[in-house]
Amino acid sequence: MTLTFPLICLLLGFFLFFGIILTKSSHRLGVPSLVIYLALGIFLGNGGPFDFIYDYPEFTHSFSNLALAIILFIGGLETDFRHIKPVLGRGLVLSTVGVLLTAGSVALFLHVAFGIRYLEGFLIGSVLSSTDAAAVFSILNSKGLRLKENISETLELESGTNDPMAFFLTTMFTSMLHEPEIHIGPWLWLFVKEMSIGFLAGGALGLATSLILQRLQLVNRGMYPVLILATILIGIGALMMWHGNVLLGMYVTGMVISSHREKWLGRKETYLFFESISWLMEISLFVLLGLQVFPRNMVAYLPQALIVCLFLILIARPLSVFVSLAPFKASLQKKVFVSWVGLRGATPIVFSLIPLIARVRVADVIFNIVFAVVLISVLLQGTTLGWLANKLGLNEDQPASSQM
Repeated sequence: MTLTFPLICLLLGFFLFFGIILTKSSHRLGVPSLVIYLALGIFLGNGGPFDFIYDYPEFTHSFSNLALAIILFIGGLETDFRHIKPVLGRGLVLSTVGVLLTAGSVALFLHVAFGIRYLEGFLIGSVLSSTDAAAVFSILNSKGLRLKENISETLELESGTNDPMAFFLTTMFTSMLHEPEIHIGPWLWLFVKEMSIGFLAGGALGLATSLILQRLQLVNRGMYPVLILATILIGIGALMMWHGNVLLGMYVTGMVISSHREKWLGRKETYLFFESISWLMEISLFVLLGLQVFPRNMVAYLPQALIVCLFLILIARPLSVFVSLAPFKASLQKKVFVSWVGLRGATPIVFSLIPLIARVRVADVIFNIVFAVVLISVLLQGTTLGWLANKLGLNEDQPASSQM
């Protein structure tokens, strides 16, 4: 099937329409809507009934990075800094130390269990090390949970800030596999440089946008969200040109704008607009990633993916959470719940495209295993969040059914 412009318009409308319709069914069945979007892409794509082949990893990666940047900006925009300030330390430790511990433990497990080289194991661990902002934001909102001990704030801060670390590690280990003569020293400097530029540029852009919103009196309030969208695109382009971390920069930009939201007009219109944009990005992102996979290839790796996923859920994630939260005051129930909510979503799949584009030797294996792990993770963890919160007594709307 040849992709023409009319066909592209038809497919885009079809994906969005059925993605929205199926969302209602997913809530009724208790299945996260993200799985429905992935399944829609898988069904219509490679090996589906329409003889439609989609194999464009470069375009998928570029669009996915744009979508993730916008989703993280919206996550920051919807975050009240006053609420996350009490959990700032533990959230940042989870998003840095937790990512490193997860990547390292997965690499060790893959070496012992399957004989995979440590460098390749670290690459797989890095791809799987971050929790997904889109998945966490979406599932927590859809479940309507009111969690105790600032758990929602901790999870949202972690998922919003651990993508930059995972992205950097994935890029670094991909380069090391592609060019073995590269050493880690220059990469450490590059890490500091990218994170610093992303943080400072994101903060400056957020502050500048806030000042403009406060002083600019637009006749039509519907233009305020368009103005903010323009600054997002400017920020993404500038950060790419300056080699700053785009994901971190966009999250910081959103948080800074949010912290001044009481001082500018058009707040209601802005939040409604970006809520719609968030859903648009999530649906298109997951459907596109579903299109990219070849189901027959993925099925062949399901046994390995199941083993890796169980290790990730039952050992690697709890290890990273319990170690990261050790210096902070946190109940056992909170640690257990945060360990379970280590949802893998679109982000690991997007990151697995990096070695695929670089043509690393094991790239196809990594992509298919990661895709299967994400499906298992979202289905298993995403459908049990409400039950576990009630079981642990962490849902403010329902007393605990048992005590740990």
